[in-house]
Amino acid sequence: MRRVIIDTDPGTDDALALMMALNSPDLVVEGITTVGGNATLSETTENALRLMEHLDGPDSAIPIAVGADRPLHGTYTHAYHVHGSDGLGISLPAPTLKPLSMNAVEFLRDRIAASPGELTVIAIGPLTNVAAALDNRPDIADAIPEIIVMGGAVGVRGNITPHAEFNIHEDPWAANAVFESGIPVTLVGLDVTHQTFMHRNGGPRWFEGDSKSAQLGNGILTDRFRELDGEDEFHLHDPLAVAAAIEPDVLTCRAARVSVVTDGEERGRTIASYGEGSVKVAVGVDVERAVGIVRSVISQ
Repeated sequence: MRRVIIDTDPGTDDALALMMALNSPDLVVEGITTVGGNATLSETTENALRLMEHLDGPDSAIPIAVGADRPLHGTYTHAYHVHGSDGLGISLPAPTLKPLSMNAVEFLRDRIAASPGELTVIAIGPLTNVAAALDNRPDIADAIPEIIVMGGAVGVRGNITPHAEFNIHEDPWAANAVFESGIPVTLVGLDVTHQTFMHRNGGPRWFEGDSKSAQLGNGILTDRFRELDGEDEFHLHDPLAVAAAIEPDVLTCRAARVSVVTDGEERGRTIASYGEGSVKVAVGVDVERAVGIVRSVISQ
């Protein structure tokens, strides 16, 4: 089993990704760190706590640490138009779970240092927490076997601007710090995530069975398709990153050096120079298999 920490800004597709990570027999979730992005930090943290209490119970032993409320420079823009008024859309009870007293940077730093070579980071929000942890303790770069990043639009149009994918656009400086760290990174961007989706016509039971995650997943998709009346596809951005942690060969990747534009009209543009480099850019995906992984794991 692969031990993972999930850095996230829930977010509807983040919620599906968390369900997958919790359900998968191939992953052990050792912690969750929250970051602003899809909504404010207070909202994304509240969403993470609500989700974990609903899915894992009020005595969940999975620690949640609160991270950055702003990027390395400036502010986050948020994506309520995609994810709903609080970043999640659906209603869940207020949590009794509480986050850790230590912050996300401290949690990432200490957990990674204590288990060198054993903890994969799945980063499905802006990369602020990860970059800050590396800045705080640079030597942990040698202790991280892989960071799976949902982010970037290398050969396709962006989804927040014509040039940029949302997560990378929200903190391009943090993205550059991670890509330049030398840590093995698998970059799961819009090049592949836009190929994987749930279609409106597949509902209302996109996920089979009566598990909490299946019911919640169906509720999230029902809510999103109701609110986004003109959209027929719910793209599996963050779930595909978790699917890549479960079955890496679902993606076809190319090695590259990757950089991100930090300023101007092209802020967040992700540039890959293929050939050599520590970043594996996903350039292809087995669509049927990937969607099947998402469906089967959330249905458990």
